[in-house]
Amino acid sequence: MVLVAALHAATYTPESLPIPYLQDKTQYVSNPDGFLSQEAVDSLNFWLGKMEAAHGVQTVLAVVEHIKGGDTYDFCMALGRKYGIGSKKQNSGLIILLSTGDRAYTILTGRGLEGTLPDAICKRIENHQMLPALREGDWDTAMLNTVRAITHYVDGDPSLVGESDFDNEDAGALIGFVIAMLIGLALIAIGLWYDERQKAFCPSCHQHKMKKIKSYTTRNKRLGIRTHHDTYRCSHCYFTKELHWDEDIRGSGGAVAGGLGGFFFGGGGSSHSFGGGFGGSFGGGSFGGGGASGRF
Repeated sequence: MVLVAALHAATYTPESLPIPYLQDKTQYVSNPDGFLSQEAVDSLNFWLGKMEAAHGVQTVLAVVEHIKGGDTYDFCMALGRKYGIGSKKQNSGLIILLSTGDRAYTILTGRGLEGTLPDAICKRIENHQMLPALREGDWDTAMLNTVRAITHYVDGDPSLVGESDFDNEDAGALIGFVIAMLIGLALIAIGLWYDERQKAFCPSCHQHKMKKIKSYTTRNKRLGIRTHHDTYRCSHCYFTKELHWDEDIRGSGGAVAGGLGGFFFGGGGSSHSFGGGFGGSFGGGSFGGGGASGRF
């Protein structure tokens, strides 16, 4: 089956390489020429998915026969720039490429992974875990051993956090913001209540409620303002007070309610996909050239 697939293999560019993750975020492995067995693909997807969930390391692993130019390092850098693989918050992208016909391979790490997987460690993984199997033509074992070794180092770095941890931080910030808004609204309500109380009771004798004895409205069409005039009088001491308040009549009525509605429910934001089997997207990570390459 591998021989038949190889006879029909293409020469890939970063633009033409299939990226299954974009259609299904549980699929990290690109195996268009069929060099990996389905069992190996399933196992690799499992470990890479576990690593992304726990540590935010977003990976593309590709095994092909030929790439244009034959330079796996340049190919990986171009692939990373094209898709922004990895979390933008911690630049935890990872690209593993094996080109069997070019007999070349690369492990490329995002800027945020260079401390966890420095060049020397990547080279050690390639020499001890990848190369022996590659020389035997055992592509499955080469990739499985490589991914297992990488997950060992990633698991040992507590600074790498998964997507759920970022979601918890965002949720905490949102909860704090909502609490602050509720406190602000409560203070406004108290202020309005106190203001209404001041209106209700006579500010002179503080014994009787003020009664409205006169009310009329004026309009300023040029400014688009309606002004309300209310006159109140105390029935005990006959203290009189006039209140004036403006209303915008240019079509923006309900500014407070409308403003709050727009604030809580309108405007931009971010979206997240939940559950397996749905298309994924890369996080905008950047690559500085960390990792290692070689030939066999």
